[in-house]
Amino acid sequence: ELFRCLAICHTVLPEGDESPEKIVYQAASPDEAALVTAAKNFGFFFYSCMLSCFSVTESTGKVTSLVRKGAKKITLSIGDGANDVSMIQAAHVGIGISGMEGMQAVMASDFAIAQFRFLTDLLLVHGRWSYLRICKVVMYFFYKNLTFTLTQFWFTFRTGFSGQRFYDDWFQSLYNVFFTALPVIVLGLFEKDVSASLSKRYPELYREGIRNSFFKWRVVAVWATSAVYQSLVCYLFVTTSSFGAINSSGKIFGLWDVSTLVFTCLVIAVNVRILLMSNSITRWHYITVGGSILAWLVFAFVYCGITTSRDRNENVYFVIYVLMSTFYFYFTLLLVPAVSLLGDFIYQGVERWFFPYDYQIVQEIHRHESDATKADHLEIENELTPQEARSYAISQLPRELSKHTGFAFDSPGYESFFASQLGVYAPQKAWDVARRASMRSRPKVPKK
Repeated sequence: ELFRCLAICHTVLPEGDESPEKIVYQAASPDEAALVTAAKNFGFFFYSCMLSCFSVTESTGKVTSLVRKGAKKITLSIGDGANDVSMIQAAHVGIGISGMEGMQAVMASDFAIAQFRFLTDLLLVHGRWSYLRICKVVMYFFYKNLTFTLTQFWFTFRTGFSGQRFYDDWFQSLYNVFFTALPVIVLGLFEKDVSASLSKRYPELYREGIRNSFFKWRVVAVWATSAVYQSLVCYLFVTTSSFGAINSSGKIFGLWDVSTLVFTCLVIAVNVRILLMSNSITRWHYITVGGSILAWLVFAFVYCGITTSRDRNENVYFVIYVLMSTFYFYFTLLLVPAVSLLGDFIYQGVERWFFPYDYQIVQEIHRHESDATKADHLEIENELTPQEARSYAISQLPRELSKHTGFAFDSPGYESFFASQLGVYAPQKAWDVARRASMRSRPKVPKK
């Protein structure tokens, strides 16, 4: 049914004899002719234009829906005109090209590009980066909430499931809002495993998204195991070691002293975990991670020192001050987060050494490059063919705005002129002459 739709649902005109070997298709656009020719190669021949009983606007959407529902594949549609709107809306991802045929396709699409050649960057670079970022953000939210919840779950075994709460209400309310919110936002904005040039140089990296390598059940199980391990370390180490701990006045730690210390270790471990899972660490990572930990300490200083007539805040009043007066507090803050993150550090090392992802192999290949951007450009240039090297050199030249814009496909101009000005050899093309002639300014006629 798919190939039958490909064969008849197009505005093409068959020419020549009705024998399959002699049929030649004439179409308004190359993509329509290519689809009919593909159907012909599979034995579905378009003999006469009388068979084209569907309109192009409906047929493209039907073919896309057929592939999406019948083959159960992720579909992407790209078009530049109003006749492509149904196809763009039927696909999982619709891309519109802002061209000479109007803005209908752009308005109905999920993403808009100016020329067809930008599809490479959209898919291989930004699309792959977005998939990586979304997977990591979702997994991190799952991990940090599971770790926080499990520490309270382990506490219920000690209380006999009596319902006694382990953390203060404000600690639980602000955990996701302030103390662990900013680092994951930075992760979703700036995370990238390899540079844009390396992403286009190794298009095989895109297959990781097709295989759903970063959002499998195995990945979920690894994050869940990490959450269980870290929650056990944070809870058991603090609760076990606090039995013999005393404060500066000689009193042993109570429930709220222990829970506040566990919460502090948890905030530090969860925020530092962002740095372990990030492939590209910027100054914003350090600012948000350090700022989140500092925000918790500042909040604890203020909240634990406030008491009012309505709410005397007897549970955690002065708790942080008592904890910070002991050496045990600082020793625990250094040891517990380090031990809790040790398991993740070992796992990532073993995975990178023995079971690496494709992007990790590319990272190892280019790990000695000091400046990734410059090194990528130089290395790509050395391996290009003469024609590709010329195109790359021309792409680095300055451009002038032209009134001949808005075409779906690339239409170069002024390359030879700019190349001669900068000493780059670029043979003069016919379109350079034609475009300079069309852009030649007309002499101004003085007004009478």
